[in-house]
Amino acid sequence: MCHHSDRSTLFSGIRPASRLVGADHDRSLSVNGFKNVKPHVRSEILAPAGEQKLDRSDATLLPPGLQSWLPALSLVVPTRNEADNVAELVRRVERAMPDLPMEIIFVDDSTDGTPEAIEALHGRVRPEIVLVHRPPEQRGDGLGGAVVRGLQMARGPWVCVMDADLQHPPELLPRMLAATESGSVDLVVASRYCGGGDAGAFGRLRAAVSQGSTHVARVMFPSRLRTVTDPMSGFFLVRHGAIDLKTLRPHGFKILLEIIGRTPGLRTTEVPFQFGTRHAGESKASLREGLRYLQLLVNLRFGEGALRLARFGLVGISGLLVNAVVLAFTTETLGIFYLLSAVIATQGSTLWNFGLSEAWVFGQAHSPRGRPRRLAMFLVLNNAAFGLRAPMILILTATLGFHYLASNLISLVALLVLRYGVADNIIWSSAQRPSGAELTDSAAIGLPFSVE
Repeated sequence: MCHHSDRSTLFSGIRPASRLVGADHDRSLSVNGFKNVKPHVRSEILAPAGEQKLDRSDATLLPPGLQSWLPALSLVVPTRNEADNVAELVRRVERAMPDLPMEIIFVDDSTDGTPEAIEALHGRVRPEIVLVHRPPEQRGDGLGGAVVRGLQMARGPWVCVMDADLQHPPELLPRMLAATESGSVDLVVASRYCGGGDAGAFGRLRAAVSQGSTHVARVMFPSRLRTVTDPMSGFFLVRHGAIDLKTLRPHGFKILLEIIGRTPGLRTTEVPFQFGTRHAGESKASLREGLRYLQLLVNLRFGEGALRLARFGLVGISGLLVNAVVLAFTTETLGIFYLLSAVIATQGSTLWNFGLSEAWVFGQAHSPRGRPRRLAMFLVLNNAAFGLRAPMILILTATLGFHYLASNLISLVALLVLRYGVADNIIWSSAQRPSGAELTDSAAIGLPFSVE
């Protein structure tokens, strides 16, 4: 449902920020949707309720004179090579919300001069500017990961996520805040597809891809997205206390769908907006991001464990071919007894499967074990599994009359789930991986046996 507001009421109850100057000021504020916001001297980093205190050691805080206030609003802006956009973005944000205490958190993955452009705002702007420049090794989770990092840093009761390229107009912020005045909203989505919205800045191909992706998401999550016409939007306002950051597993651009998919019970409304033209720089949309989006849909619908098992199974199928070729060659060409040939074939297919599993199945697991150790453990696993397979092959071939290639195939398939369980929970295990309960909670992510 789209929310429309009379602009004359948007700033009712907002007191000028200039009155907040002074460390001993003890006046509470009542801002649209923000109750009892009290400025105070901050001697430690404030964390969301129930969370540990956050470490801002990797953040640059600007300007120092404004670091002591608790903001009413936190803006999280992920950036990647947006040096020519950040100053204009901050200028328009200030003009749109001149009286609101706020912080702007830039989480930067840039390789250009964007960090310097953000630091150049020092002493020139009213909001508190927070800069987190992520090193290359921390950027694998994409824009979504940058947003989650910003959410972890945010101190305001409400957090707005928007892009730096000005395709998300800052002038919409007052209307989005006004949509929270009822007190019955957790999430306000700026939508291109509800009444009055427009995605006209897209070309025909990109518009078709965007609308198609939206329809796919709504088909897969009909109940969760019942009131959301634009789950692909990167422009939204969320109540900080309504989401559990520990459940989010960002990977790519579409963090809003991740938040909605993993946060049951979010009370949602929408505000229409017209998607603008990029102020400067190049779009970050790509085929890779499209594939990440499809992976996100599968993860949310079926759980990450199911997706990994499917990939492990596909790798196993390719390994069956390798195993069969090596087995046939050593048995038929070299004349080796088929059971001994199966041992040799197991080594060949194990090396093949390990390489593909590293690159495609468990590539995001961040296992604390080094690759040589993982390879050694994988070899041990598959040779131990062969100890179980050998009697099966012998019985199927010598007693039941199966061809030895068929017996080998049956034994491999029979032990697939066992091998996957050991690989997933021991060899490539990671403390950062979500628990099974988080991934298989049908109420949270909508599994097939609880289709909404």
